[in-house]
Amino acid sequence: MSFGISTASALNSLSYYEQQLTKVSNQASSGSSLSASSASSVAIYNALTQQAQGADTANQNISQASDAINVAQGTTSSISDALGQLQSLAIEASNGFNSPSDNAALQAQADQLVQQINGEAGGANFNGTALLNGTNGGTVQATAATATTTNNDAVGAGGNVLANVTASAGTTSGTINVQIANTGAGAVANVTYTDSATQAVTNVGQFAAGSTTVVNGTSVTFGNFTTADTGTSATVQTDAAQAASTNGAVTVQSGANAGATTTVTLGNATTAGLGIQNIDLSTPANAQNSLGQIQQAISHLGATQAQLGAQTNSLQDAFNNNNTYSVNLTASASNIGDANYGSLASELNSLNLQQQISIQTINNANVTNGYLNRFFSVSV
Repeated sequence: MSFGISTASALNSLSYYEQQLTKVSNQASSGSSLSASSASSVAIYNALTQQAQGADTANQNISQASDAINVAQGTTSSISDALGQLQSLAIEASNGFNSPSDNAALQAQADQLVQQINGEAGGANFNGTALLNGTNGGTVQATAATATTTNNDAVGAGGNVLANVTASAGTTSGTINVQIANTGAGAVANVTYTDSATQAVTNVGQFAAGSTTVVNGTSVTFGNFTTADTGTSATVQTDAAQAASTNGAVTVQSGANAGATTTVTLGNATTAGLGIQNIDLSTPANAQNSLGQIQQAISHLGATQAQLGAQTNSLQDAFNNNNTYSVNLTASASNIGDANYGSLASELNSLNLQQQISIQTINNANVTNGYLNRFFSVSV
């Protein structure tokens, strides 16, 4: 009777080990330790895998956005070169010894460069999305009017030709030129104003030392100049206040989760956006005004380039974070779902050994008692 019990136990063990061998063999061949019976593990594994895939897909978006910014940066580099050439032309035109034909030739070159800048900025796009025409410039904050003194000669009595310059809300964009002259009756400040929008040069008038006047919204106070200061000068570049504006922007899904987005803004590098659509090099006064406009444009473009660079760095950080996130999630999913071949090999060896022991136990019982001969159809 004890042999029967032993044999029944061996049969049960054999069945169990064969089931386990099948399970472990399947895991080894598939590379997965998951099975239908481990529903919770399957759910966790799938969630981790899908989240990692989401991060990888977001990185594809980031790569595309970075490529678009690279295109924009390349275009701004070309525009920057053109602005440098324009600046040189304006400086060359600010020369009273030039003939009208000299300035006409300089103007023709300037017109060509302005056209080039407009073509490059207006045509820059990535997969049909405008990059530098202001369409995707985002929100631009309002700016107050400014009056920047770019030249202010010293005077003999101390101080400078201009004692103080203050912009107001009514300041318009242009250039204020001041020249100290001797009228015979004393020293005066001859003031002209060149309007950036029209390039019209206006003779504002003559003013005494220490007096104050308002030139197109800008308050100008003169210093204590005398006839000894005849020939000294000052120049003020004025810029009108700019109202806030809201344009479109490009939104990029830069993370695996809803709401994980990055907004890419692309400045306006057209001549209108840079404020150089009315470059006039026909006279030294106009060239001086244009030079101020061009230098403001160079500053504006520099800010646009800095913004593009900052956004590139931000996207790179998001890419790196996604990469780390995806790698960690994939590793966690692998720990749950991937077969451990070292453990599987050891387990297979153990199960094979247990199977052989069970078979040997059954064979021994069969040989000893003979009653399993008929069950296995084996003759002893």
